[in-house]
Amino acid sequence: MKKVLLLGAGFSYELGMPLASELTQVFLGVFSESFANKLVERLAMNEPFGSDRPVNLEAMKEVMNLVHDYQRQRGNNYEELLANIQNLTKQPGKTLSDTDSYHYMFGVFYSVIHEILNFYQIVTYSKVYPQTFASFRKLAALCAKDETWVFTLNHDMYLECLALDLNIPITYGDGNKVTFPKSNKEMDNLIHFTYSNRDQLGSSKHQMFFEKERGINLVKLHGGLSELQYKDGSQLLNQSLSLSHSVELMKNFTNIQNMCYYKGDFLIPSSKDKVVSNLDGELDILVQSMLTGGSKYSLTTNEKQGEEKLKLLVDNISNASELVIIGYGFGDKHINYRLSNAMVLNQNLKITIVDPINKPIPEILEQFNYDRRVKVVTCGAPQWLEYFENETWNAEVTEFLDKSKGLRQAVFEEVKATYCRPTT
Repeated sequence: MKKVLLLGAGFSYELGMPLASELTQVFLGVFSESFANKLVERLAMNEPFGSDRPVNLEAMKEVMNLVHDYQRQRGNNYEELLANIQNLTKQPGKTLSDTDSYHYMFGVFYSVIHEILNFYQIVTYSKVYPQTFASFRKLAALCAKDETWVFTLNHDMYLECLALDLNIPITYGDGNKVTFPKSNKEMDNLIHFTYSNRDQLGSSKHQMFFEKERGINLVKLHGGLSELQYKDGSQLLNQSLSLSHSVELMKNFTNIQNMCYYKGDFLIPSSKDKVVSNLDGELDILVQSMLTGGSKYSLTTNEKQGEEKLKLLVDNISNASELVIIGYGFGDKHINYRLSNAMVLNQNLKITIVDPINKPIPEILEQFNYDRRVKVVTCGAPQWLEYFENETWNAEVTEFLDKSKGLRQAVFEEVKATYCRPTT
């Protein structure tokens, strides 16, 4: 029988990745008022949309004021802040220059968040993952037979790392391959990707997913750090998983982040749109696919173009008997609505919520709290994986994870030292 999991930030937390509150603290620390004022003035001189569509300094200052207001109010969710910035474009009376300026600043913040998460991924892989990997070893027992569908809201690479190191087959469902050089100055340093055509993403029949055999079908609902769009978004590229160990995966991950293109000796700058080289040494564009902010998906639940991954989620929970949700805070309406709909339409579906913090059943699921259809387990992902196999709690895992808290704190301090600026 297939298994279906939905993962939030809490799953990767024990491996060193940040929760939203921690990432928000780092992000806000980048933009001290003195630095932010100078940054905005420099950015206002650019022409991101061409000379006939200038951005304007006042609109960009308006955005930065939102950031500083959020900081003073001790806001702790960067996605809420980004949603506030996106909402500026919906206010009446805004000019094209205003809305262009808001979009431009959102793009700057997007790149900063992407870079911080990349840094977390690289640093935690070397300093936390080797120490905490063993506490996730029971993932292999969960995936012992038949397919396991994992829908993750995380951008990191840790499920892929765990699968490779535990010898669990894993796929993004991609049936095609494409190769790029690291740059037009390193044409022999090749990076291999797999990809799916977007018009086939919403159907498991058209993709190379496992069915009635052991393996993880991984769907990154909010995109991944190394997931890229190509050819105007018609193709979705992922790192190749035809590897024997996570060390190779992370080497390729680093190479992907450093892909670039040179014009002579001048490095062409990149942002969300990565300027890269194709195999002919010509300039090409790959677009980062990480979704963040308040407009990841629409709020209506009908099927539509661009939301093919959500269709895969709906299709799988519509005929599943159990959905296990690990480390998700129920903050995304587009996910919550689909969970509620599935519980109405699939009377056999039961949900187990795994969270280390003791919380009440989320409001969106309260109406289904009968006949043990919703169960809350107060523990982290490693403890639940241990319990899943033996139906006993392993106190040693909890003690070990408590001791490893210092590793995460050390990473947090390193990230702050790298990105956060003095407040004066």
